[in-house]
Amino acid sequence: MTIDFAGQVAIVTGAGGGMGRAYALELARRGAAVVVNDYGGGVLGEQDGSAGPAEAVAAEIAMAGGRAVASSLAVGTASNARAIVQAAIDAFGRIDILVNNAGTGIAGPFTAYEDEAIERHYATNLIGGHHLMRATWPHMAKQKYGRVLNVSSNGALGVGGNAPYGAAKAGMLGLTLDAAIEGRPLGICVNAVMPTSYSRLVEQIPDPATVAWFRDNLPPEKVAAAMAWFLSRDCTETGRILLTGGGRLSSLVFAETGEIFDPAIRAETVGARMGEVLDESGLAPVHNQAEAGARYFRHMPWTAGDAPDFGPDVKMG
Repeated sequence: MTIDFAGQVAIVTGAGGGMGRAYALELARRGAAVVVNDYGGGVLGEQDGSAGPAEAVAAEIAMAGGRAVASSLAVGTASNARAIVQAAIDAFGRIDILVNNAGTGIAGPFTAYEDEAIERHYATNLIGGHHLMRATWPHMAKQKYGRVLNVSSNGALGVGGNAPYGAAKAGMLGLTLDAAIEGRPLGICVNAVMPTSYSRLVEQIPDPATVAWFRDNLPPEKVAAAMAWFLSRDCTETGRILLTGGGRLSSLVFAETGEIFDPAIRAETVGARMGEVLDESGLAPVHNQAEAGARYFRHMPWTAGDAPDFGPDVKMG
């Protein structure tokens, strides 16, 4: 099996360095034409932008015999998203792949930072990716084909002192899982990745030993190498959350613990039976809202004439 992207066009955001650059180079090496998008600002989103990083990676691709154009527009607004997508259409005539990789860090106590910094962070890490998906979606739907990879983070699971980042990256998961359901009949596969890799964000960690471990063991190229499969024609997986880094790859799912059911439930009931609720000995995976909603039917069978609308994946009866 050889994975190639000949004849396809990709947009990679945050592609002026780190993981974004690795995605752009991997896709170009395998035949894709690439829009290399990078604002060129600081890792915390606090500096003025520069076209230099995007132009450097686009030139690197061209020197290797590939096709690429640079875009230095900042993600975060609907108008910039449309312009980035239009750049792909103008240069290459289509869009097949979107890698929402652009991101900034904003670690610190919960009440830290000015209002504008928090809002700018969400714009880059969540809203920008949403707008880019909206801008690419009609093109992908028309051709009945598309691949989207949303870069999340295991920071979404909670790390402490990183609330805006964790919240934005958790938002990317909800965006992915919902869009995957809508995209499936259109031929659009949408997945998310929680990468573990050396990056400019890792360089902000104050412990030199930790930074060195990331640098020595987790190059961004290994993330891009693994994720290329999920961006390919050969892969039809969608709605997955992948964890990868250093050559390791796994899939993350949500799961329900044990449960209690008591129609006369009270606070005292919960307190007395909390052990049953938190019992993890028989975890049940939950892949979407439909599965979560359907679990209520074993306690409260649906008897009305019309089936409830718990989503397209719920099968009644």
